[in-house]
Amino acid sequence: MNEMAQMVDGWWEVLLTKGWVAFALSVALGVILSLVIGRIVRVVRGKGHYPPQVLGLLRKVALTILWVLITIQALHAVGVDLLGVLGAAGVVGVAVGFASQTALSNLISGIFLISERRVKLGDYIRVSGVEGKVEEVNLLSVSLRQLDNSLVRIPCEMMIKNPVVNVTHEQLRRCDYMVGVDYASDLSRVKQVILEVAQQHAMVLNEPAPMVTFTDFGDSSLNLGVGVWCRTADYAEVRYSFATALLAAFAREGINIPFPVRQVLLQGGAPTTPES
Repeated sequence: MNEMAQMVDGWWEVLLTKGWVAFALSVALGVILSLVIGRIVRVVRGKGHYPPQVLGLLRKVALTILWVLITIQALHAVGVDLLGVLGAAGVVGVAVGFASQTALSNLISGIFLISERRVKLGDYIRVSGVEGKVEEVNLLSVSLRQLDNSLVRIPCEMMIKNPVVNVTHEQLRRCDYMVGVDYASDLSRVKQVILEVAQQHAMVLNEPAPMVTFTDFGDSSLNLGVGVWCRTADYAEVRYSFATALLAAFAREGINIPFPVRQVLLQGGAPTTPES
C-alpha cells in the first residue's frame, strides 16, 4: 500500500510540475463556459428581441474567442513556446492570406449582410437565377432550400454584388396576370367582370384595391394587366384559384380569349384554312 501511495504521489507531482493538471482544468473550464454561452443564446433567442442569424453569429464569435484564449492558456501551462508557434503561424498566415482573398471578400460581405438584416431565416429569395427558402445565414455563405428540397450554397459576396429579391419580406403580395380578350370585347364590361371576381374572392384583399390596366394592342387580342393583392402566405393558392375563377367568369359572360391566327399561302394556289 505504501508503494502504491508513493507511486500515485509521484505521478501527481509530475502532473503538477509539467502543468497537465492546469491543462485539464483549462479545457474543463472551456467546456463549461461553452455550455453557458449556448444557454444564454437560447434564452435570448426565446425572448425574440434579436434575429436568429445575429445570435448565431455572436455565439460563433464568442466561442471562437473563448477557445483561442483557452488554447493559449492550456499550451502555456504545459510549457509550449507560444512565441515560436505564433511566429510559424504568422508565416503560414501570410501564405494562406494570398490564397484566401475570396474567402475574405465573402467574410466582409457576410458581415454587411447580417448587419443589414434584409435577409433572415425563413425568407424566400431570388438571386442570380437561384431561388429558395433561407435555411442558414453564415459569415461566408447563405444556404437556400429549393422547392425540390435541394440545398444551394450562395457566397455572401454574390448576395452583395447582385440584386436580391426577397419575396416574403412584406406581409402583402400582388398576383399579376396578363389577360388578352378579342377585339370585339367591351373593355368596360371586361374590367367590371374582373373586378367582380376579385371582390367575390375570399382571399383577395379590397385594400390595396385590385387594378385592371390596358397594356397594348396585340396581334390578335386587346391585352390587359390585372393585379390583385393577398397575404404573402396565401400567394400560391390565390394565384391559382383567382385564375380559375376568372376563366369561369369569362366563359359565363361570353368573353373570348383569342388564340393567334395564321394564314398559310401556298405558291400558285389558294390560301389554306386558317390555323390556330
